[in-house]
Amino acid sequence: MITVDMLDAIKVQFLKPIFEDDFVERGMTAWLTKVSREEPEGCYKLFFDFSEFEEINDKYFIDAYFHNTRCGTLVKQLYTAKEAGHYSPKYSVYFSCGDHEIKQYLKEL
Repeated sequence: MITVDMLDAIKVQFLKPIFEDDFVERGMTAWLTKVSREEPEGCYKLFFDFSEFEEINDKYFIDAYFHNTRCGTLVKQLYTAKEAGHYSPKYSVYFSCGDHEIKQYLKEL
């Protein structure tokens, strides 16, 4: 069983995106600050903080978002998550798996 309350922040570099429709891209770096067990059993919420690494991570953002009101006067066909307002340095994501799989997944980040 994972003890989620005793996690120290862990510096992670993503080897792959977490989800296809999220801003997190391969190569980005963040602090994994918390893992909480959620209901139903086997569901976890992972908390990341990208704040310290924003300058480093800028090169990994890809143009994958359509224009919206947050893009202002920029004129492009596609925008980065930052340009389109879909980026926040504090990020959390739900992840479903068993205890063994979450340990393996965290090793692979």
